[in-house]
Amino acid sequence: MELHVPEVEELAAMSPVDVERLAHVLEVQRRQLEATTALLVQRVDAAGAYAADGHRRVAAWGRATNNWSGPEAAVLVKLARAMATLPGFARAALAGELGVAQMHAIARVAANPRVREHLAEADELFTNAARDLPFDDLSEMLRHWEELADADGARSRHDRAVLDRRAGVTFVGARAFLDAQGPAFDGVIFDEVLQHFVQIEWQTEWDMLATVHGDAMCAGLMERTHSQRCFDALQRLFAAAAGSSELGPKITVDIVIDQATYEHELEAMLGGNPAPIPPSHAPSRRCEDAQGRVVDPRAAVAASLVGQVRRLVLAADGVVLNMGRRQRLFTGAAREAVLLSARRCTTAGCTIPGHRCQADHLVPAARGGPTDAANGGPSCRFHNPFKNNGMRTMRDAKGRWHTYRPDGTEIGWPMLRTNLQHAGVAVLAMGP
Repeated sequence: MELHVPEVEELAAMSPVDVERLAHVLEVQRRQLEATTALLVQRVDAAGAYAADGHRRVAAWGRATNNWSGPEAAVLVKLARAMATLPGFARAALAGELGVAQMHAIARVAANPRVREHLAEADELFTNAARDLPFDDLSEMLRHWEELADADGARSRHDRAVLDRRAGVTFVGARAFLDAQGPAFDGVIFDEVLQHFVQIEWQTEWDMLATVHGDAMCAGLMERTHSQRCFDALQRLFAAAAGSSELGPKITVDIVIDQATYEHELEAMLGGNPAPIPPSHAPSRRCEDAQGRVVDPRAAVAASLVGQVRRLVLAADGVVLNMGRRQRLFTGAAREAVLLSARRCTTAGCTIPGHRCQADHLVPAARGGPTDAANGGPSCRFHNPFKNNGMRTMRDAKGRWHTYRPDGTEIGWPMLRTNLQHAGVAVLAMGP
């Protein structure tokens, strides 16, 4: 199907729904082309057709035939093999139901030889997740699935990170280099503390310059770069630790963990022998900081027991069930529970982390909406005012977020199949 891409003037005159439908028609063709190319690679590989011209492997055939780069050939071969192993995934990919990045994310996980025994039962799970979840959520779900399917490997990676921990200061001429590596869980704490001091540096500089520039003060007048403020924050942090200044307000590190994972690790710590959590639990698996960085659940549970972090235990729909706390640090629990209920701003396509957003009522308080976690979600400063223009955000029973225009039409990729039907495009599966 030949597509006409409107000129700028034509696009400016189109409605948002029509522009979205046009993008969806193009997107489904892009998806089908990628999947069909992988299907060709799969069949060339199975037939050994690459050998006739002296190629040792199908990846070499692709590089010679289509001038693919090495990495491009490698990811297409992985996708081809994933499609051979996961027939439901292959059908959805060929039908244009799965995004290109989603296909390759699943193919990367399927290429792990240590999860091979779990792949057959994961076919439907992977396909539905790739179809229904935002890409970032899919990536995190796949990480959790891989850790559950390869539990020994996950523990080994976390343990190796602990064993390989190191830190040091190196001096080269007039420069000093601070270098450290260790477990992700400790890195989460380090980053939370550092960002607290970076914010102090930013606010101090802003307040000082505002006395000079007054109402004209803006971010463009800041005298230091972000990197410079980070270094100065590190200086302040070390100075505070050395006792030369006050530490200031205590810092809270939030770890979001699902109830099943928390209880599983707690039982194991108390000497029990809980059954392994099946990989099918991955969609509801959460063990990460407020920015979505996955951490070792053993470390998270241990830290919650000694008061190093605050835990948030989530129900299947993402509503906070329980919020443990360090008494001396805990303020604004309801607000923070809402901000941590989603990884990002709930408006479709926004990537602002949830902990940097505002706590927003899904049903406004003026219309009787209660002030509790079930009726709240994070909304960034840019998108929060949009609800005054009739835009609204809702969370469904599975905890997935949807954004609607004032006319009731949904915004974004969840409408892709509906828009294609409106455009008269047939989405047909080409079975492997």
